[in-house]
Amino acid sequence: MLIGLNDIGENSNHKREIITKYNSTSLFYDSRYKEIQESKYQIILYDQDLNKRFTLDLGCGTGLLIEYLMKAKKISKTSLGFYIGLDISLNMLLEFKSKLNKLNFQNNVSLLLSDIENLPFRENMFNTIYSITSFQNLVNINMAILESLRVSKNNTDFNFSILKKKLNLEMFLEILKPFSEIEQISSTNDLEDVIIRGKFLKAIS
Repeated sequence: MLIGLNDIGENSNHKREIITKYNSTSLFYDSRYKEIQESKYQIILYDQDLNKRFTLDLGCGTGLLIEYLMKAKKISKTSLGFYIGLDISLNMLLEFKSKLNKLNFQNNVSLLLSDIENLPFRENMFNTIYSITSFQNLVNINMAILESLRVSKNNTDFNFSILKKKLNLEMFLEILKPFSEIEQISSTNDLEDVIIRGKFLKAIS
C-alpha cells in the first residue's frame, strides 16, 4: 500500500472539511452507499475490460469499484493489469486495504492518499480512468480534468459520474470537449448522477 498526501494547497479549508467528512463515515460508507454506487457501475462497466490495463480510480473510497469488478468477474487476481486507487481520506483507504486483505487481492493494486486536483504522477501513464461521484467534492473541477488528461495516454478511456444536483453539465462538457471524444452521457430519473464516458485525445508530436 502506497500512502503519501501531497500539499492540499489552495482552498485547503474546504478540502479538510471533505477529509473530515469521509474519515468520519468510512466505517458505514458501504452499508449506506454500496447499492447506490453499484447502480452506476452497471451502466459504466457493462462493456469495460480492465484486463492488462493501467487503471486510475480517482476518489476510490472503500474500493467498491474493485469489489464490483471481481463479483461481476470482469477482473481476476491474474488478469488485472495494474490499478491505482486514489483518495483524499485515509480512513476510506484503510477500509479499502482491509477489503483487499480479506479478498487476498494485493497484487497489482496500489492505494494512494492524494488530491485529485494535483495528481502525483508523470504524464501519459494510464489508459483507463474512473471517477465515480467524486468531482462534485472538488474546489476546481477544471483542474481535475486537466490533471486527468495530463496523466492519460492518447485514447485513454474516461468514465466520470457526478451528482446531478451539483453539476453544471454544459460547463463540464465545455471543459472536456477540446481534448476528448464524448461517447455517452447517461442521465435517468432513478440515477442520482450524470455519467459521462469517452476518450481523451492528445496531440501526437
